[in-house]
Amino acid sequence: MNNWRDIIINKMKYCSESLIFFIDPDYLLSDEILLRKIEDLEFTITRYENSIQFRFFYEKYCRYSNKKFLVYKNNETELPFDIKQQSAILQIDISTIFPNFSVPLLRKLNIDDLDALYTVHAQYQGSSSTKETLVYLIKHYYKIPYDIVDNQEELYKVLLSIHYRKVLIPPIVKEFLYTKWKDKPAFNSLPLQSMITDTPFFYEYIESEWENVIKAFTLNKTNEILENDLIYFTHPFKNDDVRRLMNDLFLEGKLTKVKPTNLVNTLPDWLNYAVDLNSKELLTERNEYLTRKINEKLENIDSYKDWFTIIDWLAELKSLVLNVDNEKISTDTQDIMKSINEKFQQWMLLNYHTLVSLAPYPKPKMVHHIPYILKEEMETKSSEKVALLVMDGMSYVQWKTVKKYLEKHHLDFEEEGVFAWVPTLTSISRQAIFSGNIPITFSTSLATTSKEEAEWKGFWANQGVVKQYVGYQKALGSELYDKQRILPIKRPSLKVYGAVIDVLDKLTHNTILGEKSLYSQLNLWLETNFLLELLDTLHQEGFNVYITSDHGNTTCIGTGKITEGVLVEQKGERVRIYDDSVIYEESCKKIDGIPWVGVGLPDHYHVLLAKYGESFTKKGEQIVTHGGISIEETIVPFIKVLPNQGAN
Repeated sequence: MNNWRDIIINKMKYCSESLIFFIDPDYLLSDEILLRKIEDLEFTITRYENSIQFRFFYEKYCRYSNKKFLVYKNNETELPFDIKQQSAILQIDISTIFPNFSVPLLRKLNIDDLDALYTVHAQYQGSSSTKETLVYLIKHYYKIPYDIVDNQEELYKVLLSIHYRKVLIPPIVKEFLYTKWKDKPAFNSLPLQSMITDTPFFYEYIESEWENVIKAFTLNKTNEILENDLIYFTHPFKNDDVRRLMNDLFLEGKLTKVKPTNLVNTLPDWLNYAVDLNSKELLTERNEYLTRKINEKLENIDSYKDWFTIIDWLAELKSLVLNVDNEKISTDTQDIMKSINEKFQQWMLLNYHTLVSLAPYPKPKMVHHIPYILKEEMETKSSEKVALLVMDGMSYVQWKTVKKYLEKHHLDFEEEGVFAWVPTLTSISRQAIFSGNIPITFSTSLATTSKEEAEWKGFWANQGVVKQYVGYQKALGSELYDKQRILPIKRPSLKVYGAVIDVLDKLTHNTILGEKSLYSQLNLWLETNFLLELLDTLHQEGFNVYITSDHGNTTCIGTGKITEGVLVEQKGERVRIYDDSVIYEESCKKIDGIPWVGVGLPDHYHVLLAKYGESFTKKGEQIVTHGGISIEETIVPFIKVLPNQGAN
């Protein structure tokens, strides 16, 4: 076999049935490349979510079709009897592909890079015991040389690499590392467990250590630098490899440089890069670094995950532009955004449909996966209460502003990206969040959000949470914070809370001076502390709190209003929707736009999108809006908000 995917493909090649049920308990089909290979065999792929949704899909698309369908499911749900009788049923799990490893361990690890795992499996000579498998994978899959770490320099190098790479390190691996390192004398003074397990804490600890180091080198009274102090020769931050890794974190905005107040003499060279001595030089350096990283990544897009990396860097880059007046950086950023969106549009048209077939676990890929992640949080992490705050219209760029403000108040975050539904309209993407479903399942309410509360409660009822324990509020944030108006305070029995904060979307649609104006208004709203106090209330009430968005926004120039009267079913500033295919095809010929593929949408719902940087509005008018498939509109943050716990 060339790779693990061939094992699965070969199982399918000899099935004569047009409908295949694939039992996939280990989420092996959550792989874009594999799904594309299956599509090459002329299969239409869908994931079995529940009996009602599948029955709808089967009756509409499968029963009277000559096409081939693959339906995969990840749990033990019983299949409908009548369909089961006329289908092929295949099953494969992780033990088939990795027979030499400990299967119980692999299931705990939630490994999402099966290509790398397959490579190291081929070289494995040990037993299938949990202990041997774990030791081997830590060294060869996670690439953590734990056995040579016996001083702080080596520890920082390993931890910086782990946290920077955003490798999904499962608890069993973290516990192994802590057990191996905790008794080493060199680490006695360190909050070791938190440094290993908690990325936000690790970054905060590094920042505080830098401040302490710089203070140690500065004598306020004599204005002398203590270059002969022992710390100069021994501190791990002096190590070249450690500094190189940290420098990337400074340039990407994950670490903030120190702003010394009493520094008058020149610091040693190895300290200069951690001190913000010249903000203009730092700005230019960060701009060049982020631009270079984005361009390098654009040359090698292998997965949807690469776009999550790019949007994070792009958001940092745009945050620089919004914070300063620098015409060159502003122009450079516009150029890189154009390059990104040219490639992103091509990728979306070819690959977006594959995302719909992916499972929500171990991380969500699309916004309708989010409720399933909350459900898993309640089931596997003993979280009795979960809260989801949907910041309507918040882009990744605006999240950076929100994050920076909340960090000042000692909140930490676990950050992921997810894809919104297209068209990126509130009534579609936000409804998908609260229903946990794709838009075709709520086809009668695509133009309204009035059914969100019922859909939210319906989702949780299907998970076994009765409606008395589920709450929903919308239109929050426009008023001063009043704790007594928050539903979990009025109804302490709530276990699940969903809320819409729509201030940002309102600000977006009322912005007349572009993104900088929106940025200023967002900061003013944050200063009211509505969000901060809401988060504090929810944490005090015992909720695990998540923040997400239904769509982002982008700056556009109008290409001219289009008059079609009743011919268009629904119209937005970057999208036009038709219920008649003939009229839609005629409009596509006349209007310079992007015909959308319509994945996950009803057959009668035909979508025409505006091109990047354009809108169907008054010619020459600049607006900030949404509805299209730019990366700023389409990829949104999914954040777990953590109260700062300090060192363990």
